[in-house]
Amino acid sequence: MRILFVGILVILFSLSGQGQKRDIVYNASLSGFVSTQKTLPFWAVSNRHGLMPNGNGTLLELGLYSDFTNKHKIQFAYGISAGGYLSRPGNKIILDQLFASARWRNLRLDLGMIHPEEQYNGVSSTNGDFVRSGNSRTFPGYNLRSEFIKVPLTKGIIAFRFNWADYMMIDDSYMKDIRLHNKSLYVKIKPHHRLEIIAGLEHWAQWAGKHPTLGKQPGSFSDYSRIIFAEGGGAGSTVSDSINALGNHLGREHLRINYLADNYILSFYHDIPFEDGSGTDFRSFPDGTYCFYYGSKNPEQWISDVIYEFYYTKYQSGSQHDRPATPDEIAKQDPNSHFYGRKVLGGCDNYFNNGEYANGWTLYGQVIGSPFMTPGLSGNLIRIINNRVIAHHIGIKGMAWKTTPYKLMLSYSKNYGTYKDKFNKDQFSGALEVTLPFHNLPFSVETGIYGDLGKLFKDNFGFTVKLSRKGKLLK
Repeated sequence: MRILFVGILVILFSLSGQGQKRDIVYNASLSGFVSTQKTLPFWAVSNRHGLMPNGNGTLLELGLYSDFTNKHKIQFAYGISAGGYLSRPGNKIILDQLFASARWRNLRLDLGMIHPEEQYNGVSSTNGDFVRSGNSRTFPGYNLRSEFIKVPLTKGIIAFRFNWADYMMIDDSYMKDIRLHNKSLYVKIKPHHRLEIIAGLEHWAQWAGKHPTLGKQPGSFSDYSRIIFAEGGGAGSTVSDSINALGNHLGREHLRINYLADNYILSFYHDIPFEDGSGTDFRSFPDGTYCFYYGSKNPEQWISDVIYEFYYTKYQSGSQHDRPATPDEIAKQDPNSHFYGRKVLGGCDNYFNNGEYANGWTLYGQVIGSPFMTPGLSGNLIRIINNRVIAHHIGIKGMAWKTTPYKLMLSYSKNYGTYKDKFNKDQFSGALEVTLPFHNLPFSVETGIYGDLGKLFKDNFGFTVKLSRKGKLLK
């Protein structure tokens, strides 16, 4: 990790020392936040890249970014941002982003720590991605990705894009030095200039690391190949990893349909999460995210963006992973199999949880995926304590009187815990964020009102004020 950071810093200094002109964008903000409880309301802390502390206090954010230059075949960009807060949970300085990027034609390589790109203009509750939403802090590594590349001889009707990435999870979790592998492949079919159909598969895997009782987990190159193909573990792996697949595998199957009008876009997307084979072969139906979105190309409309997202993760391929086998089923089984005498049903997917990687799909105590999947203490461990959810989310964005940008977020959920630890708790959470039209000031003034009402979180009301300034420095 030290080598990676040093390498990025060397790249940043070398790029900043080049004679070519580039726009350098800076931003700085100071926020204050207060609530009626010791913690902040749900939408005051969710989807903020892990920078917002969950308590009353102040937050200072600073960032410096360059754009891609267009004078060379290989273009470069870089960025660095950090935040520091004073809050009841404690005081902390956080390195948020530190990255260098290179772009050549349709390919891009990111090195370091970088936010996922914003989708649906910020009104989605998961940034359009059930598995990685932008709710948690970034992790360092590399990501080789592409834009859509047209397939030859298809007259531009068929295109594909991909990514291949590896990261490190550097938080103080139950297991140390966890590695993270990610890859995806998406295909776009465009039968008409106004219609796009995009389908794809995205795979994530936690692997290697040091377990407090089981010791160092397999982390060789041959083990990496097992991670790539989701194969069972070899020598040194746990019983669970040798039976199933080495590491903790999860991901999503994604479908998106876009209608591209001259002045707006209409979009539908469907995310199907998976933790094992029962998710990839649709046995988990109807689990997933279902979304409808309208986005205008005119940001000065009263309503420029509207999204409705429906979440259902209650089924999880059923309540049983396996059951006693019948005599006929036993007769067809291998006596040496670990599941001899049992019939594997593939249920109880237990989204974002895992046995060996006991903190599950969390980073610094925050869920990496959808914020509706609730982390919390289970014994002495932070785990996902609520992943069986039915939720509705509405996000609206626009500009009132062509002078006052705003964003409204309204969410209602029924929360059932997990199959192991069940409960039944309703929850409503809302947010209204407004940028005040003080155009004569040298900075913008953003205010936010947030509220929680229900049984999952304590009834809570919060208020934030943010002073921010953005600008360009021409080198």
